[in-house]
Amino acid sequence: MYFPEVQGENLAGQPLSFPDDFRGSHTIALIAFDFKQRADIDTWAPFINRIARNDGPRARLFPVLPRAMRMMEKMIVMTLCKDVAEPAAREATVPLFVDLDEFCSALAIVDRDLIHTFVVAADGSIRAHITGLFDEAAGRAIEAHVGRP
Repeated sequence: MYFPEVQGENLAGQPLSFPDDFRGSHTIALIAFDFKQRADIDTWAPFINRIARNDGPRARLFPVLPRAMRMMEKMIVMTLCKDVAEPAAREATVPLFVDLDEFCSALAIVDRDLIHTFVVAADGSIRAHITGLFDEAAGRAIEAHVGRP
C-alpha cells in the first residue's frame, strides 16, 4: 500500500506534493477528518515530540477534508492557523482537499470517526497503520518501524 498522490499547502504557505515530499527514512503521518478530532490528535503529541527529536522521523498532520470544501479553504486555513501558532507545527500541518472515498480507499481507512496514524517510508509505502488514540501499544508499534529514539 502507498500513500496516495495528493497536493496541498502547509500552514506556512509552502506547496507540497505527496508522496514525493516525504523526506527522510520515515514520516509519521497523522490523518484527521473532523476538527473535533483535535483532542484525539493531541494524545499523540508527547510521543511525536519525543520520537521526532534528534533527527528522528518527521511528523505530518493531514486534516483531510472533502474537495467540495476547497471553496472555504482560506477560512479553514485561518482557523487552523489560530490553533497552530508554533512555526514548526505550521510547517508540519498540511490540509488536504480530496475525494474522501478515493483517499480512504487508497489507505484502507474504513472509519472516518477515528484518527489514523501511518508510518510512511520515503518512497510513499505504508509500513504501519494505527487507528485511534495514542496508547503504549500504539507507540511500540510505531517504534518497531522507525526505531527507538
